[in-house]
Amino acid sequence: MEYEWERKFPFLEIDNTGVSKLFEGILEARNIINVIPIDEGCRTTNYIIETNDSQRKYILKIFFSTEQNYKKEFKLLAKLKENENMPVPKIYKISNHEVVQNKEYAIYEYIEGKTIGQAISEGYVLEENFVREVAGSLAKIHSYKFDTTGFLDENLNIREELPPLISWYENFMGDRAQNRLGKDIIEKINSIVIDNRKILTELDQDIRLVHGDFQGTNILIKDGKLGGILDWEFVMAGHPLSDIGQFFRYEEYFNKKLVQVFEDEYNKNSSYKLIDDWHKVSKLRDLVNLVQLIDSKEYMPKKYANIKMIVVNILKQF
Repeated sequence: MEYEWERKFPFLEIDNTGVSKLFEGILEARNIINVIPIDEGCRTTNYIIETNDSQRKYILKIFFSTEQNYKKEFKLLAKLKENENMPVPKIYKISNHEVVQNKEYAIYEYIEGKTIGQAISEGYVLEENFVREVAGSLAKIHSYKFDTTGFLDENLNIREELPPLISWYENFMGDRAQNRLGKDIIEKINSIVIDNRKILTELDQDIRLVHGDFQGTNILIKDGKLGGILDWEFVMAGHPLSDIGQFFRYEEYFNKKLVQVFEDEYNKNSSYKLIDDWHKVSKLRDLVNLVQLIDSKEYMPKKYANIKMIVVNILKQF
């Protein structure tokens, strides 16, 4: 999965003394017994904070990019936890501090479990019950409707409306993406977008709350069940098939039965009913996310090679 990708931002080292300053008002310094760096995530620096209470741990996340509008997580996660009984972490504190170069940081509840990627690397094979739980949770997330696509403010209202989806493919196809994908792939993408103009336009007609980064490193498994859904910084008003396409991005881990199980459970719980070709269209919708990722200005050859491989596999389906 994304574990071979290079980091977009450097890992920010911090010691126990620094952590204790960030945790003022939440945890006393004498109660911090271990600060463990997490070797995941390309955009943030993350730590597990262990305390002298074996039942209580925290996640410390340090943000590097202002585009990660994490402040909206406060209200959203509280709503999802209370109204939908969603397995999401509680947020204890959001602030900034000179200890982390005046970058903004957040302190989260620690949720036990392994990410999908971690579990698979240890031999876990995705099971029907887990996929059902993921489908049911996505159905709940996607139950919140909006009038148009856009980025959300801290009150979960549209703060910036976005243009029609059909225009995103061209808008994100910068010089870097064109050079990394190559002429033949670019021409194929453009052709597929034109051929599927109708369905892409129709996706704009039913806009819902979406996670925005619903891939393996943000979904936890515990005892074969859905343990938690993490990293909601990119939540927005968008297309449900975007989340679904991200979940199925590494299709080698999903057989036909799991895809069918997802469809049945999602449709049973969601007011957003999946269209007949939903799996294929979700790949088309994820394609624009991948184009945007590969257009990044950073030098990340492993990441770009992996993205190009996924893009090629998607194009084969069309």
